Amino acid sequence: MKLYNIIEILQTKNRGKIIICNSGNFYIAVGKDAVLLNKILGLKVNCLKLEICKVGFPIIALEKYTDLIQEKGYSYIVYYFDQKTEEIEILKEYVGKKQNEIKEENIECSKCPKRFKYFKENDKYGKALEKLYKKEEENNAKI
Repeated sequence: MKLYNIIEILQTKNRGKIIICNSGNFYIAVGKDAVLLNKILGLKVNCLKLEICKVGFPIIALEKYTDLIQEKGYSYIVYYFDQKTEEIEILKEYVGKKQNEIKEENIECSKCPKRFKYFKENDKYGKALEKLYKKEEENNAKI
């Protein structure tokens, strides 16, 4: 089972709360939680997998970001996965008045040029579409 699958289960168990979990030297949120954190905190969105967004921040910035989430009034749970003991524990939890009601798992994936790396066979049509998206992105950057 992958970390994303664990986070999905924790999101289902804790509906409405933002789920944050460590991954290496970062804490991450995925799917609808990533979309919300991008919206309320401006965290940069990356692709976790095809059409699933991810945001993250360094482990040392945990207090900073959890304080910001609390200021916005959202509930969250921070989970810590211990690589040595292979156990997950709740590191920090806050019950706010606001719940994450976002349903979308991504932010405009159809416009993201990174999405093409997830196709095993990127044929001539996929390559053409990737070039088109890159060109559109360059034109938008000029504007």
